[in-house]
Amino acid sequence: MSRFPVSLVFWAVMAGAMGAPAVRAQSADELQSARLLPMRLEEKASLAPVLTAATISPNGQLIATGGDDHVVRIWKLSDGDLVHTLRGHSDWVRTAVYHPAGDLLATAGDDRQIIYWNVADGRLLRTLPGPSQVIYSLAYSHDGTLLAASGFEDKVRLYDGRSGELVRELTGPCRDIRAVAISPDGKLVAAGGRDGRIRIWELSSGALVRDIAAHRQRIRAIAFSPDSARLASGGDDRFLKIWDARSGAELHSMPSRSGKIQTLVFLSPERLATGASDNTIRIWNVEGNQEELRLVGHTGSVSALDFHIPSGLLISASYDTSVRIWNPIRGGKIASQEGQSTTR
Repeated sequence: MSRFPVSLVFWAVMAGAMGAPAVRAQSADELQSARLLPMRLEEKASLAPVLTAATISPNGQLIATGGDDHVVRIWKLSDGDLVHTLRGHSDWVRTAVYHPAGDLLATAGDDRQIIYWNVADGRLLRTLPGPSQVIYSLAYSHDGTLLAASGFEDKVRLYDGRSGELVRELTGPCRDIRAVAISPDGKLVAAGGRDGRIRIWELSSGALVRDIAAHRQRIRAIAFSPDSARLASGGDDRFLKIWDARSGAELHSMPSRSGKIQTLVFLSPERLATGASDNTIRIWNVEGNQEELRLVGHTGSVSALDFHIPSGLLISASYDTSVRIWNPIRGGKIASQEGQSTTR
């Protein structure tokens, strides 16, 4: 079988891999300088695509990626073997999400199509009646009944998670909605984009809950915490902000300094990861209102993150054409103390 045409690299957050000494870091600045050694599974091919979509299957066994070559690929996480090459898009693939059952993959992008794929055999199941504009973000409800889609228009569309039938349209906060998220408890859907506002609706009825004047510039990423209590947002103003998902109150505001936040994902109710245009992934302690860990290695903007809670693995995709796999959590805590690596 073929292997990654991108660079798949496993990075242990704790040093010790490949003979490197363990590193004890007491601050974010020290962690920045603690460059950790990778274990390369496959070298980068000469014509690898820029990547803007990456997601882990619910069982933690597969990674799906997409980018500027219009192709979606499904890989085995364990060894980087290529499982399926999915052809059906005619332009840049911007986003990909697995159905919570793991048997279906939804993808979308610049060709204004949303496609459902059969994960088992790679078949194109159906193309949804998508919008007339580029689609930038997809999100499944926790039970898989609904798929939310947003992009270069003032609408958030909700589709049936399996049939693809259009269920509802929500009027968004602006005409360029880069990010959409559904709360894990299935009660709320949130979206944000160019004007810096976050709009929140009730998922079941579509009723408007509130608008939040969140950022001064474009929002590129939003996510609900695993307990649905908080909403995180980030974008071009380089601030990571945490909101009370129900009241809309601002809980925390943390500067990400040099990089525009392109993507973010919660690791637990108290911690999350952001990927930015400075090629760096940062781990944040929400309760402590501080950056705890910095993951270095990408040489291009970090465009997509996904986290698999049972395994504790974080994947990142980048404009540098690589997918990297990290283990940022050890025993429920950020691995910032001495210890052994978990490379395979």
